[in-house]
Amino acid sequence: MSVRALRPLWLLLLVAGLALAAEGKKEAPKDKPLPPKPTEDEIDKPDKAGVHPPTEIPQESAKEEKDTKAAGDAPKGKERNPFAERSSRPKYAFPARITYSDGKTVEGYVWRGGDKPVRIFNRAERAHQDYKLADLRRIDVKIDLQEFTKDWRWKEQGSSEMVYLETGYLVDTYLTTFTMVEGKPAAGDCNCQLFVMTPDGRKDSWILYKKQTGRDLAHAKREEIKPLLYVKSVEFTDDFIKKAEEKKE
Repeated sequence: MSVRALRPLWLLLLVAGLALAAEGKKEAPKDKPLPPKPTEDEIDKPDKAGVHPPTEIPQESAKEEKDTKAAGDAPKGKERNPFAERSSRPKYAFPARITYSDGKTVEGYVWRGGDKPVRIFNRAERAHQDYKLADLRRIDVKIDLQEFTKDWRWKEQGSSEMVYLETGYLVDTYLTTFTMVEGKPAAGDCNCQLFVMTPDGRKDSWILYKKQTGRDLAHAKREEIKPLLYVKSVEFTDDFIKKAEEKKE
């Protein structure tokens, strides 16, 4: 076959290649126009959308005040005494007299954290019941069961036989009774934390236990061991406030 005869075939292949190349080309995406630069007036008054307000640079005085608050320092000219700091009592605190099992009494304002109700498992009703402190006249606690748990050790190394010692610790189970302002009392198991603040502003807390163990206390013989300390009663009364007011008069 001569070169002249192959020329039409070359032309056909060239045209087909150019057509494929033109079809594969895509139009380049047009660049989006950039937003106009904000003017000086827009920077001073950033009211228009798309214009970010300038970052405020704190002054030295404001920065020092912020650092002082973060560090917990007292304001200038006043020295803070952490030992003399007093917390404010919540509005839902009630005046009461607390008596401990050792005879010690504390008078002040009692409340439950977050004004939560006090929950008791009523043994007679076999159900949990919630009461606000405003519903209670008094709380009484007594030992329902006291056990003495003896210390022990293995008889010898590698042995599974336990040898009990004469020393040990107490485990007390308590019965708590709620006397209501109105209605019949509820007796059962209670385990919650209460807070108290004395009239001079000192704050403390205690726990009404369902069961308390003396495992972390000093161990001793049964006849020598000290009884566990617990809150024996909480009487909601304001008579100590009235007595203090009478003394002032």
